[in-house]
Amino acid sequence: MTEMPKPASLLSGTWTAIIATVARSVDLEVTARQFKALQRKRKIRTAEALLRLALIWGPGRQSFREAAALAGDAGIAELSDKAVEGRLRKMGDWLTHILAALLADRVGQSGGISGDGLELSLVDGSVICAPGKGQDWRLHARYDPGRGRFADLVLTTTRVAEAAGRTRICPGRVLIFDRGYARVRNFKDVLAEGGDFITRISWGSVKLYDAEGERVDLMALLAGTTETREVPVWLNGIARPQRLVIQPLPAEAAERQRARRLRKANKNSRKVDPRTLQAAGFLMLLTSLAAEAQSAEQVTELYPNRWQVEIGFKRLKTLGRLDELPSADPVLARTWLLAHLIAAVLTDDLANEIVGFPPSAG
Repeated sequence: MTEMPKPASLLSGTWTAIIATVARSVDLEVTARQFKALQRKRKIRTAEALLRLALIWGPGRQSFREAAALAGDAGIAELSDKAVEGRLRKMGDWLTHILAALLADRVGQSGGISGDGLELSLVDGSVICAPGKGQDWRLHARYDPGRGRFADLVLTTTRVAEAAGRTRICPGRVLIFDRGYARVRNFKDVLAEGGDFITRISWGSVKLYDAEGERVDLMALLAGTTETREVPVWLNGIARPQRLVIQPLPAEAAERQRARRLRKANKNSRKVDPRTLQAAGFLMLLTSLAAEAQSAEQVTELYPNRWQVEIGFKRLKTLGRLDELPSADPVLARTWLLAHLIAAVLTDDLANEIVGFPPSAG
């Protein structure tokens, strides 16, 4: 096996250092040929130069013509704008591999640790809209709250639904989901990989059963709940019981939730189911965590960590401008998005390296 390059600090800010950082995770030359991003070395002769072109055009936010001019100034190659476009169209699979390789190095690193010693992973998805009638995209993510960065990112079209298995399910981790993931198949996938989960549910998102196999009357449970409580419940296809944790919301928060449901219904010209308004006054969580290790109150304290992944998406879309997709062409859009995500991962590494530095003696 060829010896990998020694680690290089991103703090130097040089292109050589950035390439050395990428090269710790992926052999650019071999994979560029493998994924047919670099087939004939006419003008662009190296995979390093090809990656640089992608970053100039994508995160650099340049047009084809501007990218061609900058490529010439940087000594990459003398290219026409059409030649730049042609190169970018062939990069999608290669950039996908680079992104996955960069993130794979984070798998063995410690995740977010709660006060109870649990390793947390926050799983969610976000939609990136294309201009006009172009293909929209979905970014599937797993976020590490301890390090404040994404641990996994997978780009698909919106035809691919959110699911627990879109990103890596790490054994021993507690995955925290929102209501969109409240599906039995997702619970099964997490448990099969040796993980645990906490997910918010709505009154109709998942069928719950009691020990005798009868459907749980969730509305009756809510009507009799005045403080945080938990109830053992069973799910189809899962042998052991799970825990349903119910926490009444403060009166003001409950009213805000009900008002939100009413506004959404009015916007869509439909009536609100009375059960929706009743359930809006409660936080309802389903978890596989053992009651002996985590009380119902502790489970409700863990769930709000989920908002950190939402903040992560917001950073990508505001600071990284990921939602300003310039092209409706799905091939070019994919390249543009992947180049942005690679840049974001490298930026995260830089930020973590800075934070890891000891304070200056001065």
